[in-house]
Amino acid sequence: MQNMEKRWFLNPVDIISGLPQSEKDFFFEQSIKKTFKKGKVIFSPGDEGNMIYYVLKGRVKIYDISLGGKEVIYWFCGQKEFFGLAEICGGEQRTVFAEAVEDTETLTIDKNSFEKLISRNPSLSFALMRILGKRIRLAHDTIKDIIICDVPSRLARLIIKLSEICGEKTENGILISKKFTHQEMADMIGATRTTVTEVMNDFKRKGLLIYESGRITVVDSNRLLSVIDTV
Repeated sequence: MQNMEKRWFLNPVDIISGLPQSEKDFFFEQSIKKTFKKGKVIFSPGDEGNMIYYVLKGRVKIYDISLGGKEVIYWFCGQKEFFGLAEICGGEQRTVFAEAVEDTETLTIDKNSFEKLISRNPSLSFALMRILGKRIRLAHDTIKDIIICDVPSRLARLIIKLSEICGEKTENGILISKKFTHQEMADMIGATRTTVTEVMNDFKRKGLLIYESGRITVVDSNRLLSVIDTV
């Protein structure tokens, strides 16, 4: 693998900023500000899908629970990102969980008002299609990785994607600006926390990365990529 595609859905797409001012005003007028404490479940499978959420600050994880009781994280939504979008494409009930992983503030808009906004702005429809398309692609990639890749390869791929999307250059390497726990990373790649901890420690021993206080610094991207190439 020579290059990783920068198409993961953690990459924020602020579709509101590109709207005409009158449409921005409509969106903000029709929205209600809501706050959620860390750990608050915002919606669950079976809930009515009648609201769309736009994150002003904080972070929300979208996940499901397997039949074995294991949490499977699909993605995280951060500032200027929407969640709860799937129901505008059909279906009345939620099929996943949304939970605030830190104190979070959102704007919520009802489905009917959001559909009016879309009908008046065709470009918004295409932007939403791109967002949902990215999320579908990532779900497919995750399934494929779980089937054909071992845990070190899946974890290396995840870390590289995170460094491309929310990485900042420092004197020690590329610092991933958002914090991710071993459990969160395990839930994103279909592994156990214990296994992820073991692999992370191996990566650290080999000088591929630094992990301190929940923050990852990728020290050697090429060597980390080579972990994926060997599969």
